[in-house]
Amino acid sequence: MLTLLLRGVWVWGAFVWALLSAGTVCAQVSARVALVSDYRFRGVSLSDEHPAVQASIAYDHADGWYAGAFVSSVRIGPDYDTQGQLVPYAGYARRLRGGLSWDVGVQYALFTGNVDYDYPEFHIGLTSTHLSARLYYAPRYFGVSAPVLYAEIDGAYPVSGQVRLLGHAGWLHRGSDGDLDEYLESHRFDVRIGMGMASAGFDLQLAWVFTEGQSGRLPVYAPCDDCIDRSGWVLSVSRSW
Repeated sequence: MLTLLLRGVWVWGAFVWALLSAGTVCAQVSARVALVSDYRFRGVSLSDEHPAVQASIAYDHADGWYAGAFVSSVRIGPDYDTQGQLVPYAGYARRLRGGLSWDVGVQYALFTGNVDYDYPEFHIGLTSTHLSARLYYAPRYFGVSAPVLYAEIDGAYPVSGQVRLLGHAGWLHRGSDGDLDEYLESHRFDVRIGMGMASAGFDLQLAWVFTEGQSGRLPVYAPCDDCIDRSGWVLSVSRSW
């Protein structure tokens, strides 16, 4: 885990240092810790359908620049021990008229014990009061040298002061990878529908997750080979500061 942190901390640290040195404009730092029953990333379990511990820290500058880092326990497969994932990120957001805002950013996913899975990713997004949409591009992805596009729409609608409905839909498309094209799927679709409740500084979420890819092909990333297209419930509890 130490090696993983050293490989990624300079990216986040250098960016935050640059922002702090830019002036005295107000900024905000926040943190979050969470326990999830299954770490589902774009529909697929990265914890082999086991619980995972996660944490994140974020820095938001009043000028629109932001940076942060996300860390989680992962389990690449049933024959692997629990490892770690670190995702430092940075970007810029700008408000528009009518409650809209856009942002662009970059992140880099790092894995302990599976450095071939490391990959950079870029995104552009648009956000409104209750909806957000993002398009991601990765020149390589989980050990596959082909480029990957991922588009997602997320929504949160308040039912009351503490309860909200949650929704997510995503679509992944893989580019050509030569000899692997006949074995790997070229697309994957995932859906997440659930409910969240905030109380006493904690946030509890319960969601149903479904994913489906190209029939007869191996997925682009698949720590759990026998549960790729399996739907399931995911429970999470988190605390933010």
